[in-house]
Amino acid sequence: MKRSYLFTIAAVIMLLSFSCSEKWDQHYLPSDKEVNSDLVEVVDMSAEEYIQSTADLSEIADLFTNQEIFTRLEGKDQQFTVFVYSNSVMSGAQIDEPDFFAETCVSDLAFTPTKLVDGLSIQMWNGKYLEVSVEKTTSTTDYFVADSRIAKIIQVNNGYVYLMSDAIFAPKSLYEVLNSLGPDYSAFKELVFNYEERVFDRDNSVPVGVDNTGNTVYDSVFVTKNLLMDRYSSGGSETWTMRSEFYASTMLIPNNTLVEGALSKAYQDVRDALNREPNANDSLKFEQYIIKSAFYDYVVSADSLDGVTDIYSVSGYIEGESASTPGVQWRPSVQKVNTANPLTLSNGVAYYTTALKIPNNVVIHRIKNRFYIWEYCNETEKAEYYKWVGLGDISITDDGGFGPLGPWPFVPYKTVRAWPTDEAKASESVCSVELTGISLKEDGTVAVVMVPPGEYHLRMGFKSNKFPHTFQIYFNDELVNDNINPNIHYDRTGLGYAEGYVPADWAAVSNRSSYYDCDGAEIGIVTITGTELQPIKIKVSSDDIAAIAASGNTKGRYQLYCWTLRPTENNY
Repeated sequence: MKRSYLFTIAAVIMLLSFSCSEKWDQHYLPSDKEVNSDLVEVVDMSAEEYIQSTADLSEIADLFTNQEIFTRLEGKDQQFTVFVYSNSVMSGAQIDEPDFFAETCVSDLAFTPTKLVDGLSIQMWNGKYLEVSVEKTTSTTDYFVADSRIAKIIQVNNGYVYLMSDAIFAPKSLYEVLNSLGPDYSAFKELVFNYEERVFDRDNSVPVGVDNTGNTVYDSVFVTKNLLMDRYSSGGSETWTMRSEFYASTMLIPNNTLVEGALSKAYQDVRDALNREPNANDSLKFEQYIIKSAFYDYVVSADSLDGVTDIYSVSGYIEGESASTPGVQWRPSVQKVNTANPLTLSNGVAYYTTALKIPNNVVIHRIKNRFYIWEYCNETEKAEYYKWVGLGDISITDDGGFGPLGPWPFVPYKTVRAWPTDEAKASESVCSVELTGISLKEDGTVAVVMVPPGEYHLRMGFKSNKFPHTFQIYFNDELVNDNINPNIHYDRTGLGYAEGYVPADWAAVSNRSSYYDCDGAEIGIVTITGTELQPIKIKVSSDDIAAIAASGNTKGRYQLYCWTLRPTENNY
């Protein structure tokens, strides 16, 4: 039997403040209220019976039957809130995932009309939270759930049925979207999931006994972690994961073609710029960049992704790491996403990537070479790659080195020495050496370094021995710095390290760990123009060393150790 009671919404809000355990029909009689609203009904039926017996709800009833929603409702002895839609709404709804849509319709809590306050979140069976909003005018008050207006509320024996004006498509979470990516995105998906691991959660597992060896036996709880992307504070507290809906997040999604193209270009850059074949460490670094650049711990706006300012992905400690991991750089003028069609997530937003590049400053951590490669050159190469002016008596001196530190190899402190010639001393002329950038290959031969265009830190090391002269440093014929003190002790400046080297990890092994294999001292910022990889020249000149040597000062000599090009953030 069905009984309808019609009354004003203002009366509903006031009178429904009674305990929800009391029977509505003891309080709301037709004779009590003016009939001018049909928002609320009371029926003597269960939610299942009401939905199945209402002709205009036949389509949602069929969906609930097929997805076993009614069976699950009947199996629980509790109150519910169930969202339903008229046949006309259902016929116009594009339901791609019937199970997910059906679970968006049911909550395990019975929400009385008095609980419909602005900002309330209702958790549905699929774990999604739908927000309530209230819009008031001078004459009306409308209630919405996830932007769908409540057309009618029916109190049933086991809770409430809400008839909604528009279908509610609860957005999926970032992790659910990642899981549901199709075959065109399998490369990205596989890269991310390669770092997933199920681990035993001791804190949330309940001890249930002790085995015959004396070990505690747990009612075990296992959790999933992403060993690359989960972030923590310095104290070990979780600060972000892609699996949680409690963090605001953004995901940028590249397809297989973009992933494969970015990797292929980066591998070729290694061959061209570093004179070697890409190795497993390169692959690891490039793949990790693709993963890291895809996740952000805030909602990135379309304006930011279409803008000119760099943005940075999620940062923080990775479990077990001694140093915080910085976010990776995403340059919107180079990397592109489809901002016209974002995916709304329950915990943020996702965009499909349309152009992807592994930046130069990721491909090339640094290009570092040492002047003593001179000794590996044949006579023709020495003449071609080292142009000495006013300097002679060239030799190599070996002052030992540093290391090894665990897997980090021995670093030799070998320098190239040269003295002003008698002619240079007599005329007190400028002395210089111009080096073509070369590297030492694994087979013991040398090769010209081909450097990608862009901006770099130029850093150099010499030897500290109270040398009284100064150097002028030129890069590709451009003066970079005209007053360099050569008393820079090899590369031991604490400025820049080999890729993957963390000084703090080796502090207990050596109190000099912060000086291991550094870049050298900063000379200045240099820029390689053009569009193609090209060789570089570094000129070390002195306009006072000849006069100093002529005075009899034996420290009037060149003693050259290393040069380094490290890409700046602008070198993308």
